[in-house]
Amino acid sequence: MLQRLFILATLLWGTALTAQNRELLGEYRIGIVGRDQEDAIYQAAHEGASAAALELSQKYSIDIELVIFTPNKTQGGSQMTSLAELFIEDADGLIISPENTEAVRASVDFALEQGQEVVFFESQLPESEPLASVLADEVEAGRLAGRAILKKLPTKARVAILTSENPGAELKQRMEGLREVLGYRRIESTITCAPDYQSAIEAIRDAEEADRNDLIKGWVFLEDWPLLGMPALPWKPNELPVVAIQSSPSAFIYVDQGYLDALVVHPYYEWGAQSVETMIEKLHNDQTPENRVVRTTPRVVDWRNAEDYRDSWKKWLK
Repeated sequence: MLQRLFILATLLWGTALTAQNRELLGEYRIGIVGRDQEDAIYQAAHEGASAAALELSQKYSIDIELVIFTPNKTQGGSQMTSLAELFIEDADGLIISPENTEAVRASVDFALEQGQEVVFFESQLPESEPLASVLADEVEAGRLAGRAILKKLPTKARVAILTSENPGAELKQRMEGLREVLGYRRIESTITCAPDYQSAIEAIRDAEEADRNDLIKGWVFLEDWPLLGMPALPWKPNELPVVAIQSSPSAFIYVDQGYLDALVVHPYYEWGAQSVETMIEKLHNDQTPENRVVRTTPRVVDWRNAEDYRDSWKKWLK
């Protein structure tokens, strides 16, 4: 790690004058790093970032180059590798949804120490001080999920909650908001699984099989792992109310077939757009955001607005 950081320091020092010259010419190179190219959420964020870059280029008559370095994990990519490549590309600013790993923390902290502007989106790293953080309001997402499932439940009926066996800060915040609305009396059980489709389906089936007295009257998925493949839930369509947080386009199959009553979604497109706008205002106009932490508002998607949301995904994914 020390050797890598020394190499990066040399590269940054050698390209500092080039970056200054680009600034004088009104030319900016912004790197964006999501978590996985295959995840539709980051594809939507990329589209929002690209749209904002084009709009700001026209507004200020400047040249903004958006360099997307989100790793392809199916081909062995990682954020650490992407960050190393991005430093070589001599970006003026970094926009990242950071994974909380030692390697990523070290790379981001190093960039900050070298004077790079950094904007976090979706989540942040503890103890890092970026230019700004555009964060999901996960507690509110949990509250919205609780309110949505309560509308579908019989009086005093109880639900099961699906979460990760090793929940991060985001999932813990969703659980906090959900419990705030439901209270412990409306929660029958909390089911944990590995964060993937097959593990989620197996955990749900095991929980339903163990529910001999039919006490589970609905489900809340704190992530959309059970929705990432073809429907394989152990109940018939429209039999149990289900609400899921954080969804990809695959969820529409479940909505269409009657397995899913509501989604709680974040403004993925706006994450990218707002991050780029914050970065350019700092680089070009030297404007530091008044609020360093911005919490974006989630919303509920159900039968009333599902088609509009589907159309949004079609635009984002092209």
